[in-house]
Amino acid sequence: MIAGISESPIQAFYHFLGRRLNDGDADLTPEQSVREFRLYQEELDRFLRETEPAAEQSQRGETRPLDVDAVMLRVQERLQGQSGER
Repeated sequence: MIAGISESPIQAFYHFLGRRLNDGDADLTPEQSVREFRLYQEELDRFLRETEPAAEQSQRGETRPLDVDAVMLRVQERLQGQSGER
């Protein structure tokens, strides 16, 4: 299930905590776990707000497949431009 989608708060916390424990964070205190979960929720909410326009655009069919090669070329060009500025 995608985090934050059709999940009760306690289910979301349960899944968050399970992932943290599976990653070896067994020494977290309950207080730290809740604090980190709240930060995670805030970051997830911000991400969803910021990507909502793009998701709506995609749902309307106003997008096209990502051209990874073109993106990499633009990144390389920008990096080369930055190294020339120094």
